[in-house]
Amino acid sequence: MVVEGHALSGVELAGYLVGQPLGTAPVMVVVGGITASPFPFGDPPSGAEAWWPALQSPDLVDPSRATVLCPCWPGNGSTWRGFDDGAIPPLSALGLADLIAAWLDGLGCTVPVTYVGASLGGLVGIAFAVRHAERCARLITISAGLRPDGWGTATRHVQRELVRDGLRAGDVVTGMIRARQLGMLTYRGRDELDTRFGALVPGLDRPPIAAYLDHHGERFAARFPVRTFLLLSEAIDRSHFGVNPAATREQLARVTADVLVVGVPGDLVFPFPLQHELYRELQAVGASCSLWKLDSEFGHDAFLADQDRLADLLRDAHAFDRTAAPRARFEGVGRRPVREIRIGMVGCGTVGTGVLELLDRQAGAMADRYGVRFRVTRIAIRDRDKPRTPLAADIARTTTALELVADPEVDVIVEVAGGLDVEPTVAAALAAGKPVVTANKALLARKLAELGVLAQRTGTPLLCEAAAAAALPIIRHLSHRADEIDSLMAIVNGTCNFIITRLEQDEWALDRAIAEAQRLGLAEADPSADIDGFDAAAKLSILAYRAFGAWLPPDTLPVRGIGELWPADCDLAEAMGFRIRLIAHATRRGDQLCAAVEPVLLPDWHLLASIEEEYNAVYLKCASAGDLSLFGKGAGALPTATAVLGDLIDLAQDNSVQWPAPRRELPAASPPRRHYLRVSAEAHPGLVRRVDSLVRRAGLTVQNRATRSEPLVTHHGFVISPSDDAQLADLTAQIRELGRVEQTLWLGVAE
Repeated sequence: MVVEGHALSGVELAGYLVGQPLGTAPVMVVVGGITASPFPFGDPPSGAEAWWPALQSPDLVDPSRATVLCPCWPGNGSTWRGFDDGAIPPLSALGLADLIAAWLDGLGCTVPVTYVGASLGGLVGIAFAVRHAERCARLITISAGLRPDGWGTATRHVQRELVRDGLRAGDVVTGMIRARQLGMLTYRGRDELDTRFGALVPGLDRPPIAAYLDHHGERFAARFPVRTFLLLSEAIDRSHFGVNPAATREQLARVTADVLVVGVPGDLVFPFPLQHELYRELQAVGASCSLWKLDSEFGHDAFLADQDRLADLLRDAHAFDRTAAPRARFEGVGRRPVREIRIGMVGCGTVGTGVLELLDRQAGAMADRYGVRFRVTRIAIRDRDKPRTPLAADIARTTTALELVADPEVDVIVEVAGGLDVEPTVAAALAAGKPVVTANKALLARKLAELGVLAQRTGTPLLCEAAAAAALPIIRHLSHRADEIDSLMAIVNGTCNFIITRLEQDEWALDRAIAEAQRLGLAEADPSADIDGFDAAAKLSILAYRAFGAWLPPDTLPVRGIGELWPADCDLAEAMGFRIRLIAHATRRGDQLCAAVEPVLLPDWHLLASIEEEYNAVYLKCASAGDLSLFGKGAGALPTATAVLGDLIDLAQDNSVQWPAPRRELPAASPPRRHYLRVSAEAHPGLVRRVDSLVRRAGLTVQNRATRSEPLVTHHGFVISPSDDAQLADLTAQIRELGRVEQTLWLGVAE
C-alpha cells in the first residue's frame, strides 16, 4: 500500500478488540500517545497494565455496550517489510491516520466511529476526521493540537538526536534514557515538578528529581522499540494540514464529526493556545466543535496523571452520549466547556446559607450561561456543632479559617462571616494569590487602603459587591464606569428603610417597628449599627472610593441615625410635600468631597422618596450620562447571595477590577441648605409666633409649616431657608429653651 507517497509492502496492521463483537454495537477507537500500549484498560493474560482505567465506565467507554478498538503503532504490533532494518519512511500523523483507516477496512468495520485520542493519538484523530470524514462520527482529542509548535519541534529534534548519537556510538540504551528524561520534563507541569521535587539543596549530591528521571528513562529504554520512537516522534513534527492557513481551512472544511477538544493550560508539548487554535479554525469552517479546559498541575500528562478529573470533564461534556446523533454542520459556537471553581467559604450563617441555596438552585443556569460550576469544598465556622442547612451536610468543615487559604482544593475564598476577626484570612488569601469574594462592609470600610493595595500589588481579585447594597450591582457599575460621578445619594440600609416605612404608613413607635424588623429577620438582635447609621457609613465609605477614588474612613464621616424619629416627623414632612429617608450621600465640590449619612427630607417627587420597605436604591448624577439609578432589595439572605454569586461569575469570566491606591480624605462640611425643624410642645397659642421670631433673628425665614395635634402634645413642623448645619443647631438649641417645649429635631432637606 502507498502511504503519503511511500510504498509499503508486506504491511501487517494489528490491534485489539475489547467488548462486543464487531457489527453488534457502536464502535469506539481509543488511541494514546507515543508510548501507549493498545491496552487502555489493561490485559490480564499478557500482564499489560491499564493506562486509562478511569475512562472505562458505563457513562464513558463501556465495553459491555460498545466495540472498543485499539490499534498498534508501527513497530509495536503493526509492521511492514523492512521496518526493522530499512530506511524509516518520513510519515506524519496524516499517514498514521491512513494506516488506522486501512486497519478498520481490514476488520470490516464500515460504521462511523467515535475516535478518542490523546497526545499523538489526538493529533492522528484530527487527521482521521479530515482525511476519512465519513468514518468519524465523533472526535475527542485530548492534549493535542492542529500542528506542532516550534518549541515542541525543537525538543523532539533533540530527543531524536540523542537516540541517533546512541546508535552511532553503539550505546542506544543511554540515548533512549536521555531522550525519555528530556521528554519527561516536557510531559509534566512545572508546578508539579517544583512542588514534588524542588531544587538541589545543600547536603544532596543529586537533585531530588534525578531518581525519578532515571526510573522513567531506564524503563523506557528497556521496553520501547527505538525505530518506533524515531518514526512516531518525527511524525508529530511532520504533521501539517496545509502549506498556508487557507489550505489548512480547506482541509478542515471536510470535517463532519462532532469534535470535542480538551486542553491543559500548563501543557508544554501541545500548549493550550494550540487547542484553542484548533477549536477556532474548526469553528471558522462551520464544524461542530467545543473547547474544554482541564485544569491540572500535571501538564501534558494530565490525561494520565489526572484522569479522574478528565473523566468528570468528559461526563460534563456528555462526550459519550449515545443518544445524540452526529450533528449537522452549523455556523455557531458549539457547546461551551464547564469550568469548576472550588469555593472555601468563611461563615455559614444567614448569608452563607443563602449562598449555598443559590448555588444549588442556579447550578444548571451557571453551566449553561457562563460555562462554570461552583462547588463549595470546605467551610470555616466558629461552632462545629451548630446545626446547619442540609446543603452543608456533606461539606468538610474547619474552625480555622486560615486553613482554607492553604487548601489546594480551594480556588477562591468567599467570606460571609462578617466582622473584623477575618482580616488575617482575607489578607493571607490575597498575599497567596487566592481570589477573595467578601460581603464584609465593616472590614473593607476600615481596612480598604491596606486590603485594596494588597490586592493590587499581588494582582489578586478582591470582589465585594455584597458589601454595599446587596442585590444592587452598584459596585460593579462604579468599578467599570466610563463617566465621572458628580454626586451620589443612596438608601443602603434596608433595615432602616423598613422601619421608616412602618413609622410612615402604620404610625408605629420606633421600638415596635424595630421589633417587627427583628421578627422578619431584617434586623439583628442588636440593631444599633443599623439604627445609629454606622452600617450605612461603612457602605458609603466603600461607595465613595469606587465613585470618587477617595477613601473616607467611617469614623471620619458625619453620621446620624434614625433613633430620634417619631411617626409625627413622617406626617409633618408629608404634609409639606416631603418624605423622610436615611440617606448616604457624597458630592464632589471642586477638589473637596462633601459626604454624610443622615435622615433627610426628600421632595415627594424625588426617586429615592418612593423607596419603601427593605428596598435599597442608589441615585447618581454623572457628568456625561446625566442621572442614573439602581433599585432592589438591600437586605436578606438571597438578595445578598445574588451579589456574591455575581462576583463569582465575574471572577470566572476574568472581569475583576483594579484597586487604585485610594486618596485618604476628610469630608468637607456641607454647604448651606434648607432644614426641617420639628418642635413638640404642649398646646400653646404663642409658641409658633415665638419660633418665627427666633428664626427671623437668625436671619432666616420659615418657608413652609405644618402641624399635627395629639392629646397631650402638638407637633409643629417648619421648613427653614438655607443655612449651614451649625447655625440651625444653634437655633434649635434656643427653641428648646422656650417654655413648654418637650423635644426638638432638625434634619437637612435634600433638593
